[in-house]
Amino acid sequence: MNIMLILQVIVLLGAIFIGIRLGGMAIGYAGGAGVVVLCLILGMKPGDIPWDVILIIMSVIAAIAAMQLAGGLDYMIQVAERILRKNPKYINYLAPTVTYFLTFLAGTGHTAFSMIPVIVEVAKEQNIKPSAPLSIAVVASQIAITASPVSAAVVYMTGVLEPFGWSYPALLLIWLVTTFSACMLTAFIVSKFFPLTLNKDLIYQERLAKGFVKAPMGASNIQLKKGAKLSVGIFLIGVFLVVIYATSISDIVRKPMLNGVNKFIPVYMDKEIDTIKKDALNIIKLDDKKLLEDIQNKISAPLDEAKKVFLDSKDTFKKDSSLILNYKQTLDAARVKISSLNLGDETKEAIFHIEFNLNDLSANSESIITNWIKKDGFVAEVASIIKSYIDPIRLPRDGAIISFMLAIATFIAIFCKIETSKLFEASTFKAGMTACVCVLGVAWLGNTFVGGYKTQIGNLASSLVSDYPALLAVALFFASMLLYSQAATAKAIMPVVIAALGINAVNPSDSYIIVASFAAVSALFVLPTYPTLLGAVQMDDTGSTRIGKYVFNHSFILPGIIAIVLSVALGFLVASFF
Repeated sequence: MNIMLILQVIVLLGAIFIGIRLGGMAIGYAGGAGVVVLCLILGMKPGDIPWDVILIIMSVIAAIAAMQLAGGLDYMIQVAERILRKNPKYINYLAPTVTYFLTFLAGTGHTAFSMIPVIVEVAKEQNIKPSAPLSIAVVASQIAITASPVSAAVVYMTGVLEPFGWSYPALLLIWLVTTFSACMLTAFIVSKFFPLTLNKDLIYQERLAKGFVKAPMGASNIQLKKGAKLSVGIFLIGVFLVVIYATSISDIVRKPMLNGVNKFIPVYMDKEIDTIKKDALNIIKLDDKKLLEDIQNKISAPLDEAKKVFLDSKDTFKKDSSLILNYKQTLDAARVKISSLNLGDETKEAIFHIEFNLNDLSANSESIITNWIKKDGFVAEVASIIKSYIDPIRLPRDGAIISFMLAIATFIAIFCKIETSKLFEASTFKAGMTACVCVLGVAWLGNTFVGGYKTQIGNLASSLVSDYPALLAVALFFASMLLYSQAATAKAIMPVVIAALGINAVNPSDSYIIVASFAAVSALFVLPTYPTLLGAVQMDDTGSTRIGKYVFNHSFILPGIIAIVLSVALGFLVASFF
C-alpha cells in the first residue's frame, strides 16, 4: 500500500471523524474541508457533487415544512399517538410501524422526532423499557428511506435499475415488503429475547430515586390549526400523484400504454413531412450561416408546399376519398423539385434522405390518408395528448419529484394560508437544510475518494461480490456509516459495483444483487451521532436508551444490524421472484 493512499484514507476518515465530533451541519463543513485537502494537497480530482440528491431533499423538505407550518404534521402525530395509545401493549410493533410509514410518506426520517416523546410515555405506562420501541422505531425511520417513493435514494436507484429491466412499481414493492417485514421481525426478536421490564433496570431505578423520571402525562391535546387536515390531504394527494406519474413513465407501464394509444392515433401526413424536413436539415453542416440559411430555405420550400396542399385539402379528402390519389402526385412533384436542386456536396446526404423518405411516403400515401380519415377525431386527439407526455418523457422522475413537491408547497401556502416568512422556523426545515449541507460535504468527499480508486474498488468488488453477493451489503453498510446518507452512499458505490460486475441492459442477470442489497445503505445508526438517535437518548428520561462507554455499544446497534441483515436476506429471497 503506497504512502499517498494511506494519507488519502487518513484525510477521508479524519474529516468524517472531525465532522462527527463537531456535530450537526459541521459534518458537511468537514467534508468540504476534506475535499480541499484531497484535491489541492494530495492531488486527487474532485468528484461529482450530488446535486440531484440535494435538490430532491430540499424540495421534499420544502413541502414538509409547509405542511408543518399549516399544522399538518401535528395532525399526523395526533393520529399516530391515538394508534399507539389505543394498543399500548403492542408498542414494540406499533412504534416502528408509525415511524416507518411517516418516513415512507414524507421521504425523510426526521419526522420520527415528533413521535419519540409519545413512544417514551406509552412505554413507561406499560412498564416497558422505552429503549426497546425507541431503538426499533429510529432504525425503522432510517430503513424506510429505501422504500419511500419520494426519497432521493429511491429516485436515484430506480433510475439506475430500470435500464436493466426492473420496473419502478416492482422495485417499490420489493423494497416496501422486505424492509417493513424486516422491521416487524426485528420487533418480534426484541420483544421475545431482549430484557424489557422497566422497573428491573438499575439505571432507571437510580434515576427514579433521584427524581429524574417524570410521571406519564397521558395523551397530549394539541389544538390543531384550521388548515391542518387540508395540508395533509394536499401532501398525500401530491405523493400519490408522484407515484402515479413515476409509474406511468416506467417502461413496464409506458411501453404497453404507448402500444395502446398508438392504435387510436393515425399517421398525420403533415407531421411526417415535418419530420423528414427536420431530419434532413440537421444533416447539413456549414460554417457559413448565410449560405446554410439559403440552402435550408431552398430545400424546405417544396416540402412546405406539399404540407400546405395536404392541410388545405383535409376537408376535401374526407368528402371525396377518390381525390386522395391526387396527393401522391403532389409528393412526387416535391421529390422531383428537390432532386433537381444543385446545392453542392454538403447537401447530397440530406437530399438523398428526403428523396428516399418522400418516395416511401408517396407509395403509402393512399393508405396513410385513408387511415387518417377513419381515425381522426376526438379520440385521436386525446390519445395524441397522452402520448405527448410519455414519448418522449417530458419530465424525468427526479424532475417530477422536485416540481411536484414544490407545487404541493405552493398549494399548501395558498389554500392553508400559512405565513411563508415563518417557514425558516419550522424544525423540519432546519433539519432538512442541515441534511443538505451534510450530503453536499460528506458525499462530495466520498465521491472524490471513490472516484480516485474506481478501478481498484471495481476490481475488488468484482472478485468478491461475484463469489459472495452478500458482501455488497457489507460494503454498503460501512460506507453509509461514514457517508451519513442513503442517497449519497448509493450514488458513490453503486455505479462502481455495476461497472465492475459487468451489469448492463444486455447482461442484467446480476442486477438482483443491487436490488437485494440496497437496504444496507441505512446504517446511519452505527455511529451514535444521527439527530433522531440522539433525540431518542435525550428524551428518554428513564435512562434505558443510552450510549455506552465504548461508543458503539448503544441501544440501537443490535436492532439496527438485525433489521438490515433481515432486509437484505429478504431482499435476496423476494428479488429472485422478479
